[in-house]
Amino acid sequence: MSFARYAAIVKNLRGVVVGYLEEPGCVDSIKWLAARFRYRDLGVGPLMVNAYRDSISRYLGGKPLREIVFPLSELREFAVRLSEQLGLDAMISEALVLASTYVSPLLAIGTRVREALEKLSVAKIVTDVKSLDVQGWKLHLRIADYTILDFYEQCVTECMQLLSRGLEGVEEILRNRVERIERDTKRYWRISKSSGEPFLLYIDMLRASIDVLRKASFSENVAAALAIVPVVCIPPGMK
Repeated sequence: MSFARYAAIVKNLRGVVVGYLEEPGCVDSIKWLAARFRYRDLGVGPLMVNAYRDSISRYLGGKPLREIVFPLSELREFAVRLSEQLGLDAMISEALVLASTYVSPLLAIGTRVREALEKLSVAKIVTDVKSLDVQGWKLHLRIADYTILDFYEQCVTECMQLLSRGLEGVEEILRNRVERIERDTKRYWRISKSSGEPFLLYIDMLRASIDVLRKASFSENVAAALAIVPVVCIPPGMK
C-alpha cells in the first residue's frame, strides 16, 4: 500500500513542507503556498500532519497538501536514526528524508525550522527576501525543483555503490558534491547577494548521515534518502 501511494503521488509533487505552525505567521505562509500551488501537490510528512492537523486540514487531500508516506519501512527507520544521531527534531528529520525520497525541494516555513536546517547546510543562497515578488518566488521555487532533479540520479547511483562497498571512497564523493553544489549556485544569479537572509540551503544528506551509516547496516535502498536536498526558506507571515 505504501509503495502504491508513493507511485501515485511522486510525479506530481513539487515540494515537501515542514514548519512549526505555532510560530506566528507560519499558518499564513501555508495559505500563501496553497495559492501558489493550486494545480500541483505539496507533501507533508505524517509527524507534521499529526501535530498540526487542525491548522492544515482545509489544505489536505491535494488542496494542495498531501500526506506522504515512506515507501519502505527501512527509510522510516533511517529517519529515526538520523534524528537521534543529529539531535534533530524527528519532524525535520522525517521531512528531509521524505524530500530526498520524493525528489522534491524541502519548503521550510518559519524561522525556527530554518535555523535548525541551516546548521546542516553546506552552502546557501542569501538575498533580500522582502524584495521578491510573486513571480520571483514562483521562478525560483521552480529552479529549486530543477536543482534536486538534476542532482538526483548521480547522487543515488553513487550512494548505492558506496553502500555496497562499505562506504569506501566516501570522502571523495563528499568533495565532488561540494563542487557540484558550487556550480549549481549559479542558477540563482538573479537573486543571489553577498549578504541578506537565507533563501535556499543546500543539505547534502550523505554528509549529514555519515555517522548513521557507519553505525548501522542499511541496504542500497537507503540511497534514495541520500540526495542533495535544496531547502527553500519561506518566511513566516507571507501574504
